[in-house]
Amino acid sequence: MKILVFSDLHGSLENLDNVLSNFKFDRIFGLGDYGAYLEELNSRDVFGVRGNAYFDPDYEIDRIIEIEGFKILLTHGHTHNVRNSRLRLKLFAQEKGVDIVFYGHTHIALIEESDGIYLINPGSISIPYYPSFPTFIIMDIEERSATIEILDAVTFSVFSEIKIKK
Repeated sequence: MKILVFSDLHGSLENLDNVLSNFKFDRIFGLGDYGAYLEELNSRDVFGVRGNAYFDPDYEIDRIIEIEGFKILLTHGHTHNVRNSRLRLKLFAQEKGVDIVFYGHTHIALIEESDGIYLINPGSISIPYYPSFPTFIIMDIEERSATIEILDAVTFSVFSEIKIKK
């Protein structure tokens, strides 16, 4: 299964549409701060969570899903105070028995592991802080194995990647 994970669109659909026209995905996860109408997200089959932007659809704040043996938390991260520390987010993930956390809000692409929990931020697909180019995630997952890559949303070169076995 190939999954797109993106965050912090802030109304700029151009990079998202470019990714969607160059790759085929089985699922699309959005992590908030869309700045887009619900109809625009639905037409792209986005399964999402709400961010802290005033213009986000009325999605849930956190969603937990299970895919191929992995328990995955989707969140924007603002309610877990991720700008200051990821500790609160990690503790919430531990409490929920989550293996992988996808979060946004900081506009900083990051893959880190802490006590067996993978905290992964796709960065921003439109207004990046780090790296200086827009980024998104492709997650290939099957048979209790996942490859997660953070890619440049313009050139599609790989910025960071990790392989996880369950």
